[in-house]
Amino acid sequence: MGVPADLDHLVFACADLEAGIAWAERTFGVRPVRGGAHPQWGTHNALMSLGRGRYLELIAPDPAAAAAGRANVAGRALFGMSEGDAPGGEPRLTTWMVRSRTIETLLGNALKAGVDLGRVQGGSRLRADGTEISWQIAIPSARPMGGCVPWLIDWGWSEHPSAALPEGARVDWMEVTHPEPARVRAALEAVNCGGVDVREGREPGVRVGIACRRGVVVV
Repeated sequence: MGVPADLDHLVFACADLEAGIAWAERTFGVRPVRGGAHPQWGTHNALMSLGRGRYLELIAPDPAAAAAGRANVAGRALFGMSEGDAPGGEPRLTTWMVRSRTIETLLGNALKAGVDLGRVQGGSRLRADGTEISWQIAIPSARPMGGCVPWLIDWGWSEHPSAALPEGARVDWMEVTHPEPARVRAALEAVNCGGVDVREGREPGVRVGIACRRGVVVV
C-alpha cells in the first residue's frame, strides 16, 4: 500500500474547525494550528505536519465568510462538504494533493487518461509570523473521481508549510477504492502516483494509515 513520493497533503473536511482540531488531537496526539482563510471558497483551515514535505489539512466553512455573505456552497463542495454536515461529525478524508514542478504536463497526461484535473491558478496567504507563502494549484470543477485522484500543487520558492507545523505523525500507507479501479489506476499513473494500491469498491474512497503516538491510526 504505497504512498506517492510526491504526496503533499491530505484534506479532511469538517463542519466546524474547532471540533476538527479537537478530533485530530484526540486521534493523533497532535494539535493542529490554524492556517488561514480561503475567501474564494468561504473556508478556513488548520494544519499539522505528516513529516518532511507533507501535512494534514482540516478544512471547514468559515463563519466569517458566511456572516459577510460570502458563503460559497460550490466551493465547499470541491472539498466534500455539504450543507447537511452535522457540526459534531468527525472530519472525513475527502481529497488529497501531490506537488509537481510540471503541473501543466501532468494536466495533459491526466486528460489523455480521461480525467480533467482543472486549470492552474495562483494563490498566496500570510502565515502567523507575517511570512507570505505562495503557490500554483490546478483547481478542478469537481472532486476528481470522487476524491480518488489528487489535485496538483506547486509551492515554487516558498518554504513548504510542513516546516512550521506541529510534528508527531507521518503517513504509513495509503489505499484507494473505486467502482472503476482501472480508470483510477490510469489517472494515478498519469500524475506519477502509480504506486498507490487501488481496489474495487462500491463507493469512491481513500484510506490512510497514520503513524503517531497512538500507533498506526486508520482514517
